[in-house]
Amino acid sequence: MTRARAVFVPLAVAAVTVALASPASAVAWRPVWSKHGPQHTTLTSDFSPVSVLLKTHVKSSAKAPWTKGVEAWVTGPGGWKRSLSLKLWKGQHHADGDWSNWLSLPPQTPAGNYSVGFLATSNKGQKAWRGGAASFSVGKVAHAPLTLLPGSPVKMTTTGRDVTARFFSPTHSTAAYTTVTGPNGKTFTAGFSLVSGNVDYGMWQANVQLPTTSAPGAWKVRTAYATAPGSGWLNGPAASFNLRQLSGYTVTAKPTTIKRGSPVVLSGRLTGRLPNGTYGGLAKRRLQLMFRWNAGGASPQKINSVTTDAKGGFRLSGYAVRPGWMWLTWAGDSLYQPGTSRGFWITIKK
Repeated sequence: MTRARAVFVPLAVAAVTVALASPASAVAWRPVWSKHGPQHTTLTSDFSPVSVLLKTHVKSSAKAPWTKGVEAWVTGPGGWKRSLSLKLWKGQHHADGDWSNWLSLPPQTPAGNYSVGFLATSNKGQKAWRGGAASFSVGKVAHAPLTLLPGSPVKMTTTGRDVTARFFSPTHSTAAYTTVTGPNGKTFTAGFSLVSGNVDYGMWQANVQLPTTSAPGAWKVRTAYATAPGSGWLNGPAASFNLRQLSGYTVTAKPTTIKRGSPVVLSGRLTGRLPNGTYGGLAKRRLQLMFRWNAGGASPQKINSVTTDAKGGFRLSGYAVRPGWMWLTWAGDSLYQPGTSRGFWITIKK
C-alpha cells in the first residue's frame, strides 16, 4: 500500500549506511544487496492502473543484525515520488531473504523514466540505503484532444444522425459539455460523461442527435470543462465536421410504352434540405439518365444527362430500342449524398 513520507532520501547515492544516535545503532550495519527489480522495464499506461513489481534481496552477515523491514522509494518525472513497504517472501528468513511488493500506478501517472531505491531497517534500528538499484519507464497511449464519430463527412439518415464526441482530459476535470452548431446557427448541447479513467486523467463522451431537418454543410463543435463543482467553465478543444444531407427526386416518365426509337420524357425536381435549414430544390446539379435492357448480365448505360435549373427542376428525353429500366442518378457533392430516382419500366410496342 502506498504511503507518503515527509522526508525523502536522495536516490543518487549508490550506497549509504545511516546510523542513528542511539547506542544500539552505533555500529554500522552493511547488509549485502542483490537481485534488484525491475530492470529497465517499460510499462504502457492508459485509463486503467498498471502495476510494477519492486523487489530486492537483503542478506546480513553472521551475528549481524537482521532485516526488520524494507521500503522502496520511487522518483519520477516532475518531482513525482512514492514509497512502498516491501514484504518478506513466505518461507524466507529476515537475515537472508527476498523482499517485494506491487506498486500500483494510477492513470494520471506521468510518462517518463523512474528510479527505485531501497531503504532497509535492522532489528536494532539501523538503516541501510541502496540507491538507483532498479528502474522502469512509463509510456502513455496517445489520444486526440477531441474525436468525433462518425468521422467527417457525417451522412444523414432517414431517422436522424447521432454524433459522438469524445473529449480527452489529462488534467483534473469534474464536468464538461459540448455545443454543436450548424451553418444556419442551429445549436445542440449535450453533457459529457466520464467513460474511462478518472477525473484526473480520463475520457469523456457525449452524444448529440441531429434531426433529419439538420442543415447540410460545416458544423462547429466546441467543448468546455470545469475543474471543481461551482467553478467557472474553461474552453476545451474544438473541432468541426461536414454534414451531407439526403436528396430526393420527384420524377415522372411519359410515355413508358413506346414505339422503337421514340423518346421517353422524364421531368421533375431534385430536392433536399438547404444550408439555411429550409427544404427546396437543388440547383445546378448534373443528373445522369441511365438505362439497362432486360437481359441477364446487362450493364447500365448512360444515355443522356441534364443540369437542374435554379429551382432544382429538370426535363430530358431518353431513347430505348428494347425493353428495360430507365432511371436518374447523380454523384452527390460536399453537401448531399449520391441519389438515385425510382426506376421506370419501358415497354417497346411491336
